[in-house]
Amino acid sequence: MSRKISQTNISAYFSQPIRNDFHLYRFANTLLLPRVLRKYDKCLTGICMKGEVRFTLLGMKRVIKANEIFCFLPGHFVAIDSVSDDFEAHYGIISETFMKDITSRFPNVMFDYLIAHPSMSMTSMAMDEALRYFDLIELKIKEKYNLFQKDIIFNILYSYVLDMYNMINRDLPNLPLGKTANERIFDKFTLLAYHHIKENNPVTYYADALNITPKHLSKVVKIIKGISVKQWLDEFMMQELKQTLLSTQMSVQEISDEYNFSSADAFHHFFRKHTGMSPSNYRLQTDRPVDRPLITTEDLVIR
Repeated sequence: MSRKISQTNISAYFSQPIRNDFHLYRFANTLLLPRVLRKYDKCLTGICMKGEVRFTLLGMKRVIKANEIFCFLPGHFVAIDSVSDDFEAHYGIISETFMKDITSRFPNVMFDYLIAHPSMSMTSMAMDEALRYFDLIELKIKEKYNLFQKDIIFNILYSYVLDMYNMINRDLPNLPLGKTANERIFDKFTLLAYHHIKENNPVTYYADALNITPKHLSKVVKIIKGISVKQWLDEFMMQELKQTLLSTQMSVQEISDEYNFSSADAFHHFFRKHTGMSPSNYRLQTDRPVDRPLITTEDLVIR
């Protein structure tokens, strides 16, 4: 017997709808994320009750497990790799605009933490508290004639994010626990690359930003990934370039400028070196990934 997913779309319930700003999923057996690596333009956050989901984020393989809270922020390249048969979660999908309104008061350190740690383990008490938010949102969604429904749901989500930030703030002093010094340096390096890859900076830029020598950074990346810093940065850059070619209508010259290449010829040379073909040929010869989740809303069944 197939598993069911309960979906509630706020826009179906009240006269001044949130429209596409929020969707709620209860007892979901997958996450509505791309199956191929694409830049995700929404926020997806929730709780994993059982099972696991394996995914790729920032070029790294990751996993969400039972009793973890998870959050995917807008603007990340992400793809689902696999979902266990027993996976079950409660989650919401929030539009980028609505999420910006909710998180406008939060410091950047929170989002940097979530980029590096998209899932966090929770105590049973914290799980119960988080579940109450989803119960309350569902209750408010089902109130068909509440003039302040959007504001109420906004404030519930704001409180949910406040509790998430409290968890992060509590854990920040203990962030080194369970990680080696090299892993902590690599996490910081990854965040820097995420924010600055388009600047096409040299290795020395990242070493200086981390207050270590280029030799030390090279040693760390070699230990963690088995390749040089330059190779890792090139692979990260290629991931960004390929996705930009496939998911936008930007011209080759525009992409060259966006990623700070000295010229379109330099971009061509870099891309051909790593793929054996020009950017234009790559765009023509590669099937463009369809931004389609593992299942669509038409597949969802109300429980």
